[in-house]
Amino acid sequence: MELEQLQAKFRGALLGVAVGDALGAPFEGTRAMTHRVLERLVRDPGPMRYTDDTHMTLGLAASLLERQGFHGNHMATAFAQNFAAEPWRGYGPGPPQVFHRLRQGVPWDEAGQTLFGGAGSFGNGGAMRVAPVALFAFSDLPQVAQLARQTAVITHTHELGIEGAVLQACTVALLLGREPHTALNPQGFLAALHDHVHTPVFRDKLQQLLSLLPAARPAEVAQQVSNGIAAFEAVPAALYAFLRHPESFTEAVLYALSLGGDTDTIASMTGALAGAYLGEHAIPAVWRERVEGAARLRDLADALLAIATRARGDRCAGSHRTAGRSH
Repeated sequence: MELEQLQAKFRGALLGVAVGDALGAPFEGTRAMTHRVLERLVRDPGPMRYTDDTHMTLGLAASLLERQGFHGNHMATAFAQNFAAEPWRGYGPGPPQVFHRLRQGVPWDEAGQTLFGGAGSFGNGGAMRVAPVALFAFSDLPQVAQLARQTAVITHTHELGIEGAVLQACTVALLLGREPHTALNPQGFLAALHDHVHTPVFRDKLQQLLSLLPAARPAEVAQQVSNGIAAFEAVPAALYAFLRHPESFTEAVLYALSLGGDTDTIASMTGALAGAYLGEHAIPAVWRERVEGAARLRDLADALLAIATRARGDRCAGSHRTAGRSH
C-alpha cells in the first residue's frame, strides 16, 4: 500500500473517533432517531465538540508517542491530568475514581481493580480510546492485542472490558491493512477477529452479528446486540454498523446513531473502523473539518504512522537478515 494511502487511513481512523463522538454526543441515551434528524446531521451537524471518548484517545496517543510505546504510569498520569484540566468532557463515574486513587499513590495497574466491589469495570471505556494502539503497531496483531490489554487495565480490569478493547483495536488494525473498497466478506472478516477473542460472551456476539447481517433493522440490532455502555454491547454494535455499510463512512456512522443508547461511543468506534478502512476523504468535509481537534488528530496520526512504518521496515530487514543466514 502506498504511503499516501496509508496516511489517509491513519488520519481517517483518528478523525473517525472524534467525528462519531461529536455527532453522537447530543443524542446519548435516546431510544431512536428519526430519518429527518440523521439527514440534518449530514448537511449541518452543528457544533462538533468531542467528549471523554476522544479526550482519552488523545491522551493515549500522546503517551504512546512520548514514550515510544506503552508506559503504564505515564499513560495513567496523562489521563488523570487531562481529566483535571477538562473534567466537563462527559466522563462517567468510573475513571474519576481511578484518577483519585492514582493521586493517593495507588499503582497504575491496581487503581482500576477497586471499582465495582473489586470486580473491575466491564464498560466500553477501554475500547472507545484504543484506536491509536492499532496505528502504533498495526502490522503486528499480537502486539496490537497486547497493547490494547495494557492500556485498558488502567481503568478497566474486568476480563470483558479488556477483551472489548482488544477486539476494537484488532478490528481497526485489520482494516488499516486492507485496500479500501475491496470486497469485504463479513463471514471471513469476523472469522479473522474470532481468533483474537476468547470469552464465550464475545464469541457469541460475533456469531450473532453474522446472523443479523446484511439487513437487520436498527431496533432489532439494539435489542439483540444491545446499545449500552458495556463493552460486550457497544463494541459489537459498532462492528455491526460498520459491516452493514463498509463502503460508506456516512452511512455506517448514521446507522450507529440510529441504534440509540450510548450513541457517542458506538458512533465513535464505528467512525474509527470506517475511517481506518476508507480513509479521511471518505468522511464528509463538513464533519472532518468542523470537528474539534481535527488538526491535532491529523498530527498524531502522522506521528504514529512514522513509528509504525519504521517498525515495519525494521521487521522486514530482520526477516531478510534471518533468511540470508539460513542459506
